[in-house]
Formats: sequence, structure tokens, C-alpha cells
Amino acid sequence: MLKKLNVLISLIGLMSLFILSCTTAPDPIPDWAASLSAIRTVYPDSDFIAQRGRGPTREAAEVAAAAEVARFFTSQISVNRGYSEVITQQNGEVTESSQASAEAFVQSQIDLSGIRYAQDAFYYRAEKQWQTVAYIDRNEAWTVYEPRFKRQADAFQALYAAAENENDQFRKALRFEAADAYARGGDFVEAEAFGQVLHPQKMNASFGGIRAEIASIPQKTDDAKRNASVFIDCPGDFESLVANAFSRVLSEEGFPIAKERNGAAVVCTVTIDEGMQQRDLGISYYPSLQAVFTGASGALFTFNASADRASAVTPDVAKRRAYTALAGKVVESFSIEGN
Repeated sequence: MLKKLNVLISLIGLMSLFILSCTTAPDPIPDWAASLSAIRTVYPDSDFIAQRGRGPTREAAEVAAAAEVARFFTSQISVNRGYSEVITQQNGEVTESSQASAEAFVQSQIDLSGIRYAQDAFYYRAEKQWQTVAYIDRNEAWTVYEPRFKRQADAFQALYAAAENENDQFRKALRFEAADAYARGGDFVEAEAFGQVLHPQKMNASFGGIRAEIASIPQKTDDAKRNASVFIDCPGDFESLVANAFSRVLSEEGFPIAKERNGAAVVCTVTIDEGMQQRDLGISYYPSLQAVFTGASGALFTFNASADRASAVTPDVAKRRAYTALAGKVVESFSIEGN
């Protein structure tokens, strides 16, 4: 009887150990989780963008993995484009940084391109965590993304072609500036960077020519400016303050200043409105101006500026203050970009 009891106790002990081992052992680990580098074997970088995620539920693990995919894109775009990761504050209001803008763009493109999850997600009992992989198939996503970026590329190329085909050198410079501004705009920059991270080989094959055109813009703009000399016609100026201001900003933009009207490619005609008001305690000026740039083909570009009130008891002092302020506004705000 004692022998049978000992056998029964031994059997119960073995069964307890078996049950305990079943409850603590992890589920079968999939190949992508075998090591830190195993995910690159199952989801090679040449074909996939894949990231792991963990969570208390399978759904939470998928959300975490998708967030890691988005973070990967954003970090790559930020590194390539030099975006700031700091949200700045100006005038008491928080403004969205380029980093935040990139994150929003990335998330929208991932949603449109499609993200998938591993079918062999598993629950690791020792950690009480689900683990999975979120991934994007590069080739599959490219078929969705390419037409969207092509619209951006076509818009740029229309601006670039218009500049290339322009005969008037001043207007050519303006149009190259417009093409450059478009290529530096947030929408284009983020779209181009996303495509480069998504599928660099296809991006280079399809849109490498656009990068060459963008790279050529500074030299082409400089060449056009050198052949677009400007004569400044500023009747009614005071001590040449305004004319000198235009001479300064145009030279800084790269346009030669012509001493004679004849032979100049462009004439800059400046009309000044002094806005003078006589008062009992002195004279006040509310000065403003309009500068019209005219070439052989007609009006090319118009620039407007105005300054705050300038006052003084002595007329000459008030006028000098007004023209000095107006010249300062020209130096501060003149730009041909966007025109």
C-alpha cells in the first residue's frame, strides 16, 4: 500500500511539473524574432520597410509597430533635410515646426500606401507581451506613391521649362527663382524625401533628372541676372537715399546696375508718395513708393513699400527721416522671389 502511495505521489509531481512548464513556456517564436537582426532576413531592406512593436494585446503591438515605421520615415527625412525637432514659440503662440509637419505628411502617406502586419504575431508569456511586425512592401507602395509625386514633379518641370524658354533675361531670372522656390517648398521637399526613403532605386530612376534640374537653377539664375542690367530712375528722391537703397538690394540680388538708361536691359522707375501733412507742431510724412521694372517686352515686376510716420518741427529733418525710413523698408523687404 505504501509503495502504491509513493508511486501516486511521484506521478502527481511529474504532472505538476508538466503543467507548470506548459504555462510558462513561450509560444513558438517566429523566424523574424529569433534575433535582433533576424527581421532583416525575413523582411530584407531591399524589399520591405519593417519595424517591430510590442503591446499587451495584439492590436496594441500592431499600433506600436506602425508607429515605429512612421518614426523611421520621419527620422530619415529629418536627417536628410535638416529639420528641427524643436517646436518653437513666437509671440506667445506655439508654431508647428518642420519636424511636426513632416510627421503629419509621413502619416498621411503611410495610410495611403498601405501598411501590413505579420501573420505570425506571438504572445511571449514570460513578458506578458504580444510582439509583431508592421511592414510596407516597397514595390507595392511605389505603384501607389509614384503618380502622386509625379504631379509634384510635373508642376516643377512646368516652371523650369517656362524659365528655360524665356528670352527676357530679367523675367528668366524671375522664373528660375519661382521654380527654385517651388522645389524648396515644404510640400515638394517632403514628397521628394518620402519617395527617396520609400524606394530609392525607383526614385532615382524616375526622377533623377529633376534633381539635376534643381541643382542647375542657381547657376542658370546667376547667368540670367548678369545679363539683365538695371537702370534706376528715381525722380524726386531726397539725397539719393531711395535710389541708393535700390542699387544696394539689386546688386545683392546679382543684377548689374547700369549708369545710363540706354543699353540697360531693364529700367526700374520709382514713384514716391511723400504723404506730407502740415500740422501746428510740425510736419509729418507717411511715405510710400512703387517701383515698376520694365524691359523690352513690357512691365516685368512691381514692388511696393511704405514706412511709418516720420515727424519733425523742421521740414528738412522730417523729410530726411521719412526718406531714410523708406529706404530702410526697401533694404528690409525687397525680393524678386515669388514674382
